[in-house]
Amino acid sequence: MKTATILELSSRAGEIFDGSESVLITRRGKVVGVLQPLPRPSRLPLEVRRKLYAKASAKIARQLRAKGITEKQVDRDIEALFGKNRGRH
Repeated sequence: MKTATILELSSRAGEIFDGSESVLITRRGKVVGVLQPLPRPSRLPLEVRRKLYAKASAKIARQLRAKGITEKQVDRDIEALFGKNRGRH
């Protein structure tokens, strides 16, 4: 099992998760979590993927609301970044 600090995880995530080995995460020398890379995320059951998506979406929405960012602002930023015809071929 690999070991990484939170700082290392944020700066070298790609390297740390290279492979299938679990990673023990520490903060100030104390264990705060264990992360298991998913070599094939698409093999997770659909219901699990839906729950993960819902939780991540809800967290992002709370963070945006806390900062006073509206859905319209996000839409404008996405359009500015990708253009109005994004996803159309």
